[in-house]
Amino acid sequence: MRALSVMGGLVMAVTVVSAQRGQQPAQFSAEWYQQFRGAYSAAVEPFRIVGNIHYVGGANIASYLVTTPQGHILIDTGMKEMHEVIKNSVARLGFKTADIKIMLSSHAHFDHIEGHALMQKLTGAQVMAMAGDAEALSSGKDNSALGAIGWEPVKVARVLTHGDTVSLGGTTLRAVHAPGHTQGATTWLTTVEDKGRQYRVAFLGGTTPNGGVPLFNNPRHKNVIEDTQRTFTTLKAEKVPDIVLVGHPQAMFAGKIEGIRAGVSPHPLLNADEAWTRQLANGEANFEKRVADERAKLGR
Repeated sequence: MRALSVMGGLVMAVTVVSAQRGQQPAQFSAEWYQQFRGAYSAAVEPFRIVGNIHYVGGANIASYLVTTPQGHILIDTGMKEMHEVIKNSVARLGFKTADIKIMLSSHAHFDHIEGHALMQKLTGAQVMAMAGDAEALSSGKDNSALGAIGWEPVKVARVLTHGDTVSLGGTTLRAVHAPGHTQGATTWLTTVEDKGRQYRVAFLGGTTPNGGVPLFNNPRHKNVIEDTQRTFTTLKAEKVPDIVLVGHPQAMFAGKIEGIRAGVSPHPLLNADEAWTRQLANGEANFEKRVADERAKLGR
């Protein structure tokens, strides 16, 4: 396995080839799509991030394993090409894939949940998902404003709502409904202990619709503007986490993995102002400009 390396920016800032006024699903070039199946899904060395949270994902598509004495929680399964990557990574860390009892998701886009069906069949784990994304997982269709490709449908055992908690083996994660990137995008919050210190950890599920996606009259997510605006209000009201983990982590991990492995103090990912406060502020400002620009073009 090779080490993580930077691959230039956030993956889901896409160029949409055809999405006329939101009437048709966005279409992608073969080259754009192939990067998810290839480079972004490539195997990397797994490692413990903090407390009982481990990285078992690909080069630039995350999958996080939260381990407990009563079984494990897996957040995101990535592409189906990542199935063997995750299995091998879990084993390399000394755990058993069969012990995965719960599967969660950050948001229902193909590059984060396409592997759910294979992993569910392998482990028998219960899939839990936020309302809005639960319907997408069950149908195998992307119902977000993006409207990208689908996946093999997955049985959802529990449909979550804002503020619900998922607990296993002494670990509890709280679900924050943050629609915009998808209808049921979820930021997961938990607290872990590491070397006598408690860390508040956030798994950020996304905030805004993909670049180039129509915001007005979008047939899949009709209230995407209002939902996204509410998401920023909701997330800014949360207590600032100590560590923020994202779905496309190469830039986040760049130059920090060795320090994480070595247990460097302070923790290399301890950067709440940049990773949470500033990111939300910049994201909200950029989104409002995007809304204003699109409104002006439509003559609204």
